[in-house]
Amino acid sequence: MTHPEPVNGPVNGAGRLVSRLAGKVTGRVVETVQPDIILEHIDVEALVERIDMNRLLDRVDLDRLMARIDLDRLMERIELDRVLERVDLDAVVDRLDINRILARVDVNAMLADVDLEALVSRSGIPEIVAESTSKMAGSALDLVRRQLVGLDTLLDRLVGRLLRRKMSSQPSAPPLLAGRGDE
Repeated sequence: MTHPEPVNGPVNGAGRLVSRLAGKVTGRVVETVQPDIILEHIDVEALVERIDMNRLLDRVDLDRLMARIDLDRLMERIELDRVLERVDLDAVVDRLDINRILARVDVNAMLADVDLEALVSRSGIPEIVAESTSKMAGSALDLVRRQLVGLDTLLDRLVGRLLRRKMSSQPSAPPLLAGRGDE
């Protein structure tokens, strides 16, 4: 078992003899006395204060340390709900560059899987188009009917003049419809 050099510097001559003697005594003390008894008499706070953390951290090989970490096991221990409770989503959203995100979206790829026929069907557009078309067709038919009635009236007058009929003797409506206004 090797022992660290004393705090004051390298050991020389007589210091080596004391160091070897202390090493042997320390070994015997550790073998004889229970470590818990020794630890009770150690001032851990004073010991920690003497440690140069920067020097200690400089000696840590981070690559080797990271290689030993089992990320899957670590992630299993993380309580994601508790982490998310602490996240300020408004602050995260404020930091997002929406234009940059949207520039990366491939709209064609997104729409490739969309069933447009089903989407249009669910939107009610076919019913709206059918209703509008029937209204337009009905309006066009009414217009044609009005024009035909006007043409019929004009032709009736023209024929009446050619045949020299008196306009007052002409019925105002067809005979079967003339009596309905009284009902």
